[in-house]
Amino acid sequence: MNVPMDALHRRTIALAAMLQASRIVDNIARHGRCDLEDLTPLVDSIFARESDNILQIYGALDRLAVGLHLVQKLLSGQEAQLAKRLMRYTAGMITLEKKLAKDRPMLEHLAEQMQRIRRQADYFGQTTHENVLASLAALYGETLSTLRPRIIVHGKAEHLHQKSNTNKIRVALLAGIRAAHLWRHAGGHSLFLIFRRRALLRACNELLERRERA
Repeated sequence: MNVPMDALHRRTIALAAMLQASRIVDNIARHGRCDLEDLTPLVDSIFARESDNILQIYGALDRLAVGLHLVQKLLSGQEAQLAKRLMRYTAGMITLEKKLAKDRPMLEHLAEQMQRIRRQADYFGQTTHENVLASLAALYGETLSTLRPRIIVHGKAEHLHQKSNTNKIRVALLAGIRAAHLWRHAGGHSLFLIFRRRALLRACNELLERRERA
């Protein structure tokens, strides 16, 4: 797909990925549900190598359809309660990514451990194998969850106390922080969400139109 990857489109795709991750966290915490089809591209992005083409990191616009539709809804002022919940998680991802960027020892540890987990994913033949998710979740727990302020997940105890749910939540947060890195490198910042909402919404609509024509 020939999508013009200017900075605005890159920011929009990164924002869509953060919102898709946030929606997964919210759905697991509140309802105990996780759609692996939506989680898979986010997990894949954790293993993806850096690229100037952000779509090479996520695979295709189709894989971020949930996130793009969330960008469209939330920037249009729809579903205020959902927007409040998801933007709280998204803001937390952006904050932790900034702190991580300044922590060289943690970055080196993450890179080293990701090599090990990548070999594990190759062995099992899928990035969303339960053992791979458990390893990614453990890595998040020993690294990013130690930074402050922590991302507090709100939901039902019956869902949050299940280990498989906890693992998927941590993996989604890790993927969201990966997207926050892409957001920052595309020139995104918190004020952009306030003063450039219309520009982001326009770019989102363009991406959705291109996805439908593909």
